[in-house]
Amino acid sequence: MKPMLDDTIKIIISSQCQLGEGAYFAKAHNCLFWVDILGQRLFRLQCQSMRVSQFTMPEPICWVMETEQAELIAGFAKGIYKLNSEDFSRELLYSIDHEPSQNRLNDGKTSRQGFGFFGSMDSQEQTNSGKLYRFGHGQAPIAVDHDYTISNGPAISKNGQFLYSTDSDKQTIYRFTLNEHGELADKQEFIRFTDNMGFPDGMTVDSEDHLWVAAWNGYGVYRFAPNGEQVQFIRLPAPRVTSVAFVGEELTHLAVTTAAVGLEDSVLADYPHSGGVFILEPGVKGIAETPLKL
Repeated sequence: MKPMLDDTIKIIISSQCQLGEGAYFAKAHNCLFWVDILGQRLFRLQCQSMRVSQFTMPEPICWVMETEQAELIAGFAKGIYKLNSEDFSRELLYSIDHEPSQNRLNDGKTSRQGFGFFGSMDSQEQTNSGKLYRFGHGQAPIAVDHDYTISNGPAISKNGQFLYSTDSDKQTIYRFTLNEHGELADKQEFIRFTDNMGFPDGMTVDSEDHLWVAAWNGYGVYRFAPNGEQVQFIRLPAPRVTSVAFVGEELTHLAVTTAAVGLEDSVLADYPHSGGVFILEPGVKGIAETPLKL
């Protein structure tokens, strides 16, 4: 039986990603970016024209963020690069040299003070060799938390005082206190997914300080109140939901990436939009991402 579409879904973009991830709205460019990590592709949706472009990358690309100078920075498997906004060629900024050979970078976000945070993970998803890193304000990347199997998120509370970070393998979202210097403290288990919810993946926070979480193998997106209580679920016609970002001039739409990797042919037949991007109208506004202070 074909799944019914939720009426909050306004647009479906058929990007056919193996592992769609890293949804990010670059306000200065008025563009939504996302990546296909395994397909080594960067996608750009120009929000005014609604034109989608894609660019092939020389290695897995994991996330994109915008700097104060409206430049684009991307996390690749083994390093952080500056991207040329015309042809998307790259220039190395930082190598991540101390990771095990099987590790790669995964997900990234900026704090309200403009620090960049990103995770690493075992590409085989077998060991807890992943870390959470911080960089920016003239500082090179430094590990600020350890022991992740699949580091995901992160997301920042509305007032900037909390950072949320996920270990998808443990089905757990952690909450840290976050100070103006980008320092983390007081790590606590904040939300734990049950098996029927799937695995928490990418996250963002809305203007009411609620946390939106993509659910891998969970067929949708969850919304949690600031106290961690689940208050909403939007079901999507794709099992493997990977990341979320508010988009548009008024930030009234939510872009959701998905993945097709590992799905059997029978599942793909029932969920042909897997690997695409869903644009939702969730009824709440988002918060503009703070540009990276490199």
